[in-house]
Amino acid sequence: MRKHLIIYIFAVTTAIILTLAGCGNRDIPVTKNEQYVSGITWDNAAIINDAVVDVFSRNDILSTRITQALFNQIVKIVSQEGSWTRIMLLDGTTGWVKTKYISRDTSCVTDGSINNKIVVTAKTVYVYIGTDNDIKYKQVVLGTELYSVSKTKTGYDVLLPNNKKGWVEDGGVIAVPVSQNSIPKTSAQGFIQTVSKFEGTIYIIGGVSRWGIDSPGLCYISSRINGVEIPRNIKEMAKTGTGVTLDEMKPGDLLMFSTDNVKKDVSGVGVYKGNNEFIHSSPSRGVVTDSLEDSYYKNRIVDIRRIF
Repeated sequence: MRKHLIIYIFAVTTAIILTLAGCGNRDIPVTKNEQYVSGITWDNAAIINDAVVDVFSRNDILSTRITQALFNQIVKIVSQEGSWTRIMLLDGTTGWVKTKYISRDTSCVTDGSINNKIVVTAKTVYVYIGTDNDIKYKQVVLGTELYSVSKTKTGYDVLLPNNKKGWVEDGGVIAVPVSQNSIPKTSAQGFIQTVSKFEGTIYIIGGVSRWGIDSPGLCYISSRINGVEIPRNIKEMAKTGTGVTLDEMKPGDLLMFSTDNVKKDVSGVGVYKGNNEFIHSSPSRGVVTDSLEDSYYKNRIVDIRRIF
């Protein structure tokens, strides 16, 4: 009898432990492999709750904009000071955001019923709410990642920060099963097509969206939604992929430019489109296509990196 009781207690205890373990797993963001790398756990995680949020070098809006974080992006809280929070992004970038732009409710990326990551591939799409999904809740930009719990005839039910629920149309997005954990790699041509969607966008230092972007941001966000992760920082970007020569250059390659023809630094990047043309974000003209027949650009090429 005593032996049976011990076995029973052991079985019940094991079941409780397994149940608690399962609950614990649901508390960890669905992109959990990335979270572990960046040290993001359920107790220090937060979610960006506005469409595009500036990340500054200091807790001062007059400081340098390092980059931008997109709606529903998960970040690590490093510290807080007044109305500012210091965060770390998945790529390791650390900076300051206004605290009002983050939410500590991470259920929109940790809910156990999530089955698909919804990646925005159009320049912008609307997220809707309401009983008939007829109220525009927020306009989000290319590269935004939402998490879906179910598919409708024409779109996806998604979870939103602050315990809200929404819906997006299936046009302008792709669905990636969470079990896959990464966006499928496309091709150099797909990469170029995404980059070209930004033509006409104004230049903003540190920008990564259709509402303002710089050249590293253009390459970073466009490659990411085509399944290739590259660093956001231009100096690190210059080391990514495989180096090729000017004679070997193909469409989709990254052209790394120096400030001048002495070529002692890397200050700019563009995407080669073919026919001696490349696309980049010019500080004076925004996202434009220029020609390598212009010696101003050709004489400043430091390196060429192939990422597709």
